[in-house]
Amino acid sequence: MWYNDSMVYVDVYIEYNALQLNQTFTYRCQYPVSCGCRVKVPFSSRTLIGYVQSIHSSCDLESVKDVLEVLDTKPILNKELMNLADWMSTYYVSSKMSCLKTMVPPALKPSHKYAKIVTLDWLETTGLAPKTKRQEAFLAANTFPILASELRKQSVSMTRSLLEQKVLKIVKKEKDVAMPFSYASKTMPTLTQEQAQAIQTIQSSQDSIFLLHGVTGSGKTEVFLRLAQDVLQQGKQVLFLVPEIGLTPMMIERVTSRFQERIAIYHSQLNAQEKYNQYCLVRDHKVNIVVGTRSSVFMPFSDLGLILMDEEHDTSYKQDNKPQYHTRDIVLKRSQTHHCKVIFASATPSLDSYAHAIKKKYHLVELKQRVATSMPQISLIDMKSEQTNFGLSQSLISAMQACFTRKEQVILLLNRRGYLPVMRCMDCNATLTCPDCGLALAYHKKDHQLVCHCCGRVFPYQEECPNCHGHNFYQSSMGTEKLEEGLKSLFPQQKIIRMDADTTRKKNAHQKLLKEFEESGDLLLGTQMVAKGLDFSRVNLVGILNADAAFTRMDFSSNEIGYDLLEQASGRSGRFQSGQVLIQTFDPDQFLLQCVVHHSYSQFFRREMQFRHLGFYPPYAYLCTIIYMNKDLQTVMQVAQEAKEFLGDMKVLGPVLISMRQAKQRVRLVVKSKSKAELNQRIWALAKHHQALHTKVYQDINMYPMTLED
Repeated sequence: MWYNDSMVYVDVYIEYNALQLNQTFTYRCQYPVSCGCRVKVPFSSRTLIGYVQSIHSSCDLESVKDVLEVLDTKPILNKELMNLADWMSTYYVSSKMSCLKTMVPPALKPSHKYAKIVTLDWLETTGLAPKTKRQEAFLAANTFPILASELRKQSVSMTRSLLEQKVLKIVKKEKDVAMPFSYASKTMPTLTQEQAQAIQTIQSSQDSIFLLHGVTGSGKTEVFLRLAQDVLQQGKQVLFLVPEIGLTPMMIERVTSRFQERIAIYHSQLNAQEKYNQYCLVRDHKVNIVVGTRSSVFMPFSDLGLILMDEEHDTSYKQDNKPQYHTRDIVLKRSQTHHCKVIFASATPSLDSYAHAIKKKYHLVELKQRVATSMPQISLIDMKSEQTNFGLSQSLISAMQACFTRKEQVILLLNRRGYLPVMRCMDCNATLTCPDCGLALAYHKKDHQLVCHCCGRVFPYQEECPNCHGHNFYQSSMGTEKLEEGLKSLFPQQKIIRMDADTTRKKNAHQKLLKEFEESGDLLLGTQMVAKGLDFSRVNLVGILNADAAFTRMDFSSNEIGYDLLEQASGRSGRFQSGQVLIQTFDPDQFLLQCVVHHSYSQFFRREMQFRHLGFYPPYAYLCTIIYMNKDLQTVMQVAQEAKEFLGDMKVLGPVLISMRQAKQRVRLVVKSKSKAELNQRIWALAKHHQALHTKVYQDINMYPMTLED
């Protein structure tokens, strides 16, 4: 609702994220304004930007400052999103401003630091007649409105003269960024009996939350598309969620080819203007379909009819900075508001989701068979008895050569990027580490530099050990860059494509690499981004290197994440004809690997749930991790110990020292509780207690973490 009175009072959240300022400040406003708009206000000695939370006709305060400017002609956030921010703030123990900021594209964030909206100069006629016939002919040769830059290309002097005579006028319009789409229509496939039954079950059920558990290649995406088609025909909106940028190109292609209409896409590799344009398309009701990663869950929908969350188990759906929300929670909250159905889908559902399905909180729908073929044959290669070449067993090399001979494609998974993941001196055994994080630096040969894969800092390559000045470093470990080098010497005739965080930095790199592999590639080598969502008809061999590393993290979720990775990677093979998977391991008898070999999610689930129950971990408990950070270890340890005592009788693990950040010591507490409400209440009390201490020790709260930070 807009207020046009000569004077109103507005309650504003200012741009700071700190919990100490998690409140509104009242200002007097003489401009038209609405809740959800940004305003420029004086705060202390500075000028800041904030969001209008509420509007009143009167105020009891004696002294009230004036709003300097209203920045928006219409609300940036609707009432639903403003209420959602309230809920997020309470649920995740975060300031409301941090929640508001995470909802909007960079150009609309309430801060002077963010990118601004890009506008272009357009020229329109005013109705006044030109003075000369030459000017008249110049105008007649063009269609107005026209970009000023385009008209000036034809004649700078003529354009200037017409502007001076006021025959033309400049109108500023926001730059519209056209996203590249392929609308090539594809034949709609015939549904299997399982797919048809799944669709009928979901459409006819009165339940609102479904878990679609389908083996890899069972046609979950086709079920998505059919369900979306039904909702779109009702004139409602549909949200397709994928966990990573690498999966968006394939989903976009499937969606656009099926529905033949403009869609909005939203992910982190779009620039500020592109994100703003996509946001406006949804806000202004110009599109009914959105495809994106976790941030797209905050799009300003007005009539959301269906939310489809693919690979729902993926840890990428959990935000790693404040507010540390999980996309699944936001999906459920928005579905309640819009009264729409939610489909969580995965071949390896999260333990939480599958437990909910067993307890009937989610409606379980299963696809047990592949559409075109049977599941791939998985073999474990015992590396203790294998000869290797560049880290590849002879069995895997032979299988790859056979595939290339048959003109088939191969995918190799090595979940480590760089050339050498660890730089360790052979003379003194010292490891080169990041001074900010204390973690091992990785050597990247192409750029000839050392990189911290935690904070991203880059250092020049050192020819000698800083400890003993030796020049010998271990060469036994390897990352994708080194493996690519070895593969090129083993298979010089094959086209090898590497896909990892280093090769996908540039815009649209994911899409280009996948297209190149599909059209002319022989071997796709990559990290976990090649392990899920890819659907190539000629891939009939998947090789997994260093499989044991998937289970070595000291974390309650290590087994779940490792199993998901290996099962998902295996599913890339043989989706259109019989396929093969070779997993290199030093422990072929390990129970989790046997579950992967036999595609037995149920066995894995039962075993892992026993471990979670014994250890009192999710889904049997609710967790919160609290990290304290300061340069002085004694100080930070003391504050953490006092926090543990403040929590009293709650089950608290720690304090324990973990890896540094920003050259500061970090200490972690892990809090467990059977009651989510009690955990939330006690952590809020702890947060307020920490504020009252006025200490320089930083406190970072992560409610309901999926992993424990090392």
